[in-house]
Amino acid sequence: MGRRRRTVWERILLLAFAGTGGLAALHCAWPAPPSTASNCSVALLSGFGVDAVSIASATDEAALPPNPVFCRVQGSIVTRGGAGDGLAEFVLKLPAAWNHRYLFFGCGGNCGSVDSVSANAADVAAALSLGYATVNTDAGHEQDPSTPDPTWILLAPGVPNEPAIADFYYRAVHQVTVATKTLAQDYYSGKIEYAYFDGCSTGGRQSLMEGERYPEDYDGLIAGDPVMDLDTQRAATIKQAKAFLPPAAYIPYPLIPAIDAAVDANCDALDGTVDGLIQNPARCSFDPHSLVPATLSQAQADGLERYLAEVVDSAGRPVAPGMIVGDYATSGFEGQAEVAAPAADPTGAQPWGGIGRGPSAWLIGDAGIRYYVEYDPAYDVNNDWPEDGNLIATAAVRLLKRRQGAGDSDDPAKLQTYLQQGRKLILYHGFSDAQVSPYRSLWFYRALAQQEHGYASLQDHARLFMVPGMGHCQGGSGPNSFDTLTALDQWVTDGVAPEALRAVNATTGRTMPLCKFPEEAKYVGGPVDAAGSWVCPATDRRLLETGPDGALAGAARE
Repeated sequence: MGRRRRTVWERILLLAFAGTGGLAALHCAWPAPPSTASNCSVALLSGFGVDAVSIASATDEAALPPNPVFCRVQGSIVTRGGAGDGLAEFVLKLPAAWNHRYLFFGCGGNCGSVDSVSANAADVAAALSLGYATVNTDAGHEQDPSTPDPTWILLAPGVPNEPAIADFYYRAVHQVTVATKTLAQDYYSGKIEYAYFDGCSTGGRQSLMEGERYPEDYDGLIAGDPVMDLDTQRAATIKQAKAFLPPAAYIPYPLIPAIDAAVDANCDALDGTVDGLIQNPARCSFDPHSLVPATLSQAQADGLERYLAEVVDSAGRPVAPGMIVGDYATSGFEGQAEVAAPAADPTGAQPWGGIGRGPSAWLIGDAGIRYYVEYDPAYDVNNDWPEDGNLIATAAVRLLKRRQGAGDSDDPAKLQTYLQQGRKLILYHGFSDAQVSPYRSLWFYRALAQQEHGYASLQDHARLFMVPGMGHCQGGSGPNSFDTLTALDQWVTDGVAPEALRAVNATTGRTMPLCKFPEEAKYVGGPVDAAGSWVCPATDRRLLETGPDGALAGAARE
């Protein structure tokens, strides 16, 4: 048998007494490792023996509800393999009363800070009080606070920072996972029984990436509103912003409620009840041109139609799905696709007046193409990038794939090993997401179902929950707060799969069940804002239905 690996407590004493002759005399008096952690100063040495790990600080944090007393460890790991060496910072939180579970939270946007956490907010708030040891990372780079540009991507124009890019795409999360699992088990002198990953947006991409590349890392994954394809998402965000860039196409904010009202009039009753919530936007048949000339001009209606349409390449092949209709006033359209004033220089390299100015879609797409794709901070995306409306040159699609494809986690075939091992995946997506089209998650889940020989078989291991009215990971008019962590844990540990997730809107108090796709919530009587008035029929398939708006967006593609 191999030698037993010493605990951190044993290693501390070895360091203290090695060479003094005192170790043998004190061996019988070693204190037993604690069943609960009460003082984390010893964690300063817990990196000893864990390859490439350095611990910068370890501090006891007082209870601040809902969080209990916990040990906060900040450290770093030298990342290796597949590119040159990199460095990933992490924060590991170790609650005093541990439930033998480990939980990794994803990060948002381009990450770049240990303060960046992007995961289900309800799960983040509850995790430490439930006893989870939690961890998150900067994903292998630090964002320069003096600029919104992701300057870390390039060492110089034309010279990509390969180690940092590999860390952001896939490497840092995996290697931080391996290292911090060891640190947590050493700290508690106990075994991690179950490990989960919980992420939204970029964090959702990271969650799927873990399942695809490193299926042994996690027993269960939560992936919300995932940016699963970094390459084609660039094309989608540029289209979203430039749809309203021409001065005549700009839609002033005061007109947004009128557009929402017209969408509701067209769509709200399609699910069987008028309640201010659209269960399936793909079924809608709202035509922006129906608002001309009473509400919109022809140019504004054309811009909105471009926004809703899927992106295709030069040969008409689908590249990225279009956007949803409605909920624009509450779910993030304002700020994501437009800002409060039209572009001052529509034909300039920076139409809104400088780097970091403009709608989020422009900021994400512009910086992404300049740095990740063209490797040139001075590249003029507005005028030189070969994308016009919802059409993008095939050569540009190839370039996107070549430069960013390694960061994609959108391949169902690569997830097959994870699913076949009996591990679990909970997907969710806000049906009014103004940043990442919810139809992209539908494409992915439909393809998964085809691969796994139908929804019934797929649902043994992976379930998707669409969230009516919710924006990107949060917000919106619908019930937008729900617990995926408890649902995942019960599924993994007890085999109890979530048939529905109970959601609440904390502002309005409205509750509703989120049904597993392709079921759509059905009203059965009672107050429309109460979850008990809705059911998820087991044989329902209404979320598979597509109307004119879904067709325009390419919602039904697999």
